[in-house]
Amino acid sequence: MTAAARPRDRLIAAVVLSAVIGLVGGGLAAWGIYARFGPVERVTQQTIVGGNGNNGGTLTAGSIAQAKSASVVEVITRPVTPASLVSGPTGIVDGFVVSANGLVVSSIHAITGAATLSIATNDGLSYPATIVRADPTHGVVLLQAVGAKGLTPLTFASVMPTVGDLAIAVAHAPLSPVTLSTGTVSSVGVTVQLAGTATALIDVLTVDATPDPRQDGAPLLDGNGNVIGVVVDAGDAAPGIVALSMTAAADLVAEATGSGSTAVPTLGVQSQVLDPATAAAASLPVGALILSVTPGGPAANAGLVPGDVVTDVGTTVLDATHPFDPTVLGLAPGESVTVTFFSDGKSTAVQLTVGSG
Repeated sequence: MTAAARPRDRLIAAVVLSAVIGLVGGGLAAWGIYARFGPVERVTQQTIVGGNGNNGGTLTAGSIAQAKSASVVEVITRPVTPASLVSGPTGIVDGFVVSANGLVVSSIHAITGAATLSIATNDGLSYPATIVRADPTHGVVLLQAVGAKGLTPLTFASVMPTVGDLAIAVAHAPLSPVTLSTGTVSSVGVTVQLAGTATALIDVLTVDATPDPRQDGAPLLDGNGNVIGVVVDAGDAAPGIVALSMTAAADLVAEATGSGSTAVPTLGVQSQVLDPATAAAASLPVGALILSVTPGGPAANAGLVPGDVVTDVGTTVLDATHPFDPTVLGLAPGESVTVTFFSDGKSTAVQLTVGSG
């Protein structure tokens, strides 16, 4: 019996020896890689074809961040001293340039409670700042760096972001020239209530990346380096990085430069787009679920109430990329549109007149 078992014992020994060699060899190889290159990091990249001066090629998130960092500015909301830099918080938040003569976009949350406003640019200059326009519904603000000229502006994306798109948050944190967070868009067209406040913001997108409170007001860029959102410090209100509407921010710029309406359209409603699975689970159509209605506002006057699901506005079918948001839908104050909504098992069409916020 012992003699018959010897070949098997030799086989087992050979297998064990091979496994040990594999583990040791793999461990040595891994250590060699670590010693040579350091810890492994995820590198996010996207192939760019044309546009922005590129004739094709591959851009990494890092190269995009470095190229666009000159357009990211620091917004100072209170006096900064050496002691405040050491102990923090510093009173320094972010913004980004949208015109050569010093128009800067940031988040309202970033400058709330500001004792003073100034803007420091990447070339070491500082300018007093004023508030030009604000859109509380979407949480974005437009500032003017008084006396600034020759700045390098960022451009807004011409295509709305969709789930799965590359997203890059670029910021100037105190004592750190450039900070970078990358991920993919995880949701679009959502409503988020900022942590610890009663403020609900619409047409928000989220990114599956770790949020950094120091990025409040920073630009969220796509793989071509164009703006697809404005980062806001939302606390634990939503998972990942939260970014405000690029459409609302672009509209503020258009209004300030004379290429858009000066009035902000409003529907007097808060809503959340239902995804197909949730809609099916609740036996509802896909559309915007009404969460609350402003008394005397456009939606209330049209007969909409919480619990209704708006499915269409004019010929536009509402979904994640087309929320019940007048800015995204391109509606103007005073414009009358047909709104179709589902309630009590039936669809009804009503006329709604867009208000002015």
